[in-house]
Amino acid sequence: MNPLEILIPFALPPTEHANDLINMLSSQCGTDGLAMLLSRHQSLMRTQYDDFSPMLPHETYFNNWLNEHQHSSLLPYYADIFNINLTPGHWFLLTPIHLHIAQSHLVLTDYRHLKLSESDALLLFENAKKLGNEFGVELHYGNASIWFLRADEWSDLVTSSPDAACGHNIDIWSAKGSQERAWRKLQNDIQMEWFIHPIQQQRETRGEQPVNSLWIWSGITLPHGHQAKSNHLIYSTPTTKKLDDLFPNSTQLILFDQLSSAALSDDWHSWIECMIELEHNCFKPLYAALKKQQLHQQTFRHCQLHLSNSNTLISIQLNCAALKKFWRTATFKNLMT
Repeated sequence: MNPLEILIPFALPPTEHANDLINMLSSQCGTDGLAMLLSRHQSLMRTQYDDFSPMLPHETYFNNWLNEHQHSSLLPYYADIFNINLTPGHWFLLTPIHLHIAQSHLVLTDYRHLKLSESDALLLFENAKKLGNEFGVELHYGNASIWFLRADEWSDLVTSSPDAACGHNIDIWSAKGSQERAWRKLQNDIQMEWFIHPIQQQRETRGEQPVNSLWIWSGITLPHGHQAKSNHLIYSTPTTKKLDDLFPNSTQLILFDQLSSAALSDDWHSWIECMIELEHNCFKPLYAALKKQQLHQQTFRHCQLHLSNSNTLISIQLNCAALKKFWRTATFKNLMT
């Protein structure tokens, strides 16, 4: 039987702030939650990633998990979520973004901070779709943050995720390949159209950042015969009350993503608040359920907990027997990378 897996991006503090943040967690969280899970485990594996990887550690793990469990990847996973039937061909994800000027280069900011409404996003999408049609590429709408672009001739473009590029000089992370000039031409045309779009004035009046570009990423060729896969194995949620009550027995992976925005913005006060929330709504219920062997009404007898930051992923194997290792003192020290 497959274990229940829980993936929490950015639950590992960055090295430069780790001591202070771990001390704050220690003073505000008890020892019957994350500290116990970090200390009394069956095994703990730490994997380091290159600082210039095109995907962050949690994105790489999730993508590999999808390949293993659903013969899929990030792009068809999102297409399934939005119930979009994509035709055979080479597809990319598109994310509306804000770029800001930092001295001599452009920097990608966290797209979550745009707080782009569905109504505004749809207006910008229709504008981009029209230009795409003129350019000979196909666009589909998912939600305010995820769009789809088909461009078969761009199959060799090497791209990076927006979170991997966030906060960095985009020259390093932008799409590279024989057709990068074609993409940049379309991107530039959309940027110019969006610059004069009435939505931008409305956003400025509300004190919001302009949506001034698009980020292309996660390219994949979908073959003939590709069919949508059910996402019943995955449960993604920002908050939860009782871990062992909310998720159906078929769930095999739970993704908690409320830490990403705070970490990518270096907002460590909000990060602490989110970690305390996870302590009460995830880690403590998980510890209690494993200890009593009551996780998912006996469906799952063990669990894998995956925590990451921008260059490290730790995978912790948990079960009831490991939690009985009383000689191991509960501590947060394994959050250090």
